[in-house]
Amino acid sequence: MVQSPPNILQRKWIDFLLLKRKIHLKDSAQLLKKMSVLLEEGFTFSDSLFMLLPHHLKKDTDGEVKIRAQLRNGSSMTDVLRLLGYPKIYLMTILVSEEHGKTIQALKTVANQLEKKEQNRERLQKLLVYPAVLFVFLILLFFAFRTYFLPNMSFMMANQSSETSFDLTLSKLFLHLPDFFIVLGISFISMLILFLIWLKKKRVTSQILFLLKIPYINKYFKLQITRQISYELGGLIQSGMSMQEALELLKTQTLQPYLAKVAEILQKRIVYGESLSTAIQQEPYFYKGFYAHVLHGEQGGNLGRELQIYSEFLIERTENTIQRSLAFVQPLLFVVIALCILGAYLAILLPMYKMMDLV
Repeated sequence: MVQSPPNILQRKWIDFLLLKRKIHLKDSAQLLKKMSVLLEEGFTFSDSLFMLLPHHLKKDTDGEVKIRAQLRNGSSMTDVLRLLGYPKIYLMTILVSEEHGKTIQALKTVANQLEKKEQNRERLQKLLVYPAVLFVFLILLFFAFRTYFLPNMSFMMANQSSETSFDLTLSKLFLHLPDFFIVLGISFISMLILFLIWLKKKRVTSQILFLLKIPYINKYFKLQITRQISYELGGLIQSGMSMQEALELLKTQTLQPYLAKVAEILQKRIVYGESLSTAIQQEPYFYKGFYAHVLHGEQGGNLGRELQIYSEFLIERTENTIQRSLAFVQPLLFVVIALCILGAYLAILLPMYKMMDLV
């Protein structure tokens, strides 16, 4: 009796149970760096992983058991690293490297990218700490004004005049400025979450076309798609794969749906006899200058290396974009805080001037 169907079902069920709860790591970038060193020294992936894992597990006593079960089921390096919680965008590089054999270099590349991501996260935290503490202090101060100062001022003005002062009403509004900014922030985040949920329900092609219509986001989207496809396609071509084989691999992977769809579109054009540069020129998904670099690579007979060089340029451009965005965050928060402070001054001074007129 053939047992393969139950085995397949059993494997899928085990995969589901394992992936349902990912393993939490500490210093995930360092784990990949150390692993690349051990692989260079001749250790296998499983040996190097189990050698390093005890030092990088975070509150997960059965982490090694899960990994061993995955390896027994024949899971690839990408599957195991996915279970360890590595983001899909970085796993794409490792998945492709398993095809062209440059896994060690891919691990080093991903480790460097994760380190930069962590550095950006830490920088953002440092930028937010002081404004956040200041904003919390302002909220408490405004609460104290609303609770103690404003009622006393209202009582005093009521004794002086029977009419409700416009200045007093204005002061109440100014003292609710932090509430306004908090509600505005929560509304923005809620709308963003709803937008992402709505977008995710659409087909991949519709998602791409919609993102290309949004100002600023379309430039960043083109930058990332071009960076990914130039890096992955360049690596596959350099390893000896044909253009069709490389695009087929990128098309069938499931880690990056946008990349898969763009690879499918390019493959369809190339099947009909177009060159890669011509196909890129006809599509709106790519960053400016990509066509010229691809054309230069085709004419020079070194397309794979040309794509890799261009991807390095785009990585630097991405990092610069992130740095500029981070530099914009703190001044924006200080503007909000300045408006709140101005509102506090006006909320105090307006009733006082009114009292002076009534005296």
